[in-house]
Amino acid sequence: MLGKHTLKPGEKTQLKVTFATANAPGPFEKIVSIDIESPEKKQYEVIMTGSVKEAPGAKIAMASRKVDVGVVKQGEAKKQRVSVKNIGELPLKITKISVKNGANIAVVVDALPLTIEGKQAADVELTITPLKSGAFSERATIESNAKNAPKTGFVIQVTGKAE
Repeated sequence: MLGKHTLKPGEKTQLKVTFATANAPGPFEKIVSIDIESPEKKQYEVIMTGSVKEAPGAKIAMASRKVDVGVVKQGEAKKQRVSVKNIGELPLKITKISVKNGANIAVVVDALPLTIEGKQAADVELTITPLKSGAFSERATIESNAKNAPKTGFVIQVTGKAE
């Protein structure tokens, strides 16, 4: 029941309509149906339109999600800088960068956790060590509070060849 249940002729009431807009930014159009219990049994439709602003947050971006380290000697570490941008408004907090167990490489980042302010970029130095000889192509996961990244992390591809 919305508003006053029974109205006398000429009486008014107020109806309140609330939309659940969490995680649904952008334009919307909703139709609210109002049934009138009268001898005519009328139904009215109210079309409501608007736009939901996106909530502020941290957002991660990179010019390229592929990092090619070239040729590296097996077992030797190679440092590779990557630029990470925060295209969001709130601080981006990077807590971990890792590869899955059993990967052909090890990735270490010394400067974590790292905070990148909104609309800023920072270089992150990866230390990549090939564990087996031959070409490699491994997924590294960046764990952060970025609202545009999946819960499992923002994925980059690390490629190269170990000799």
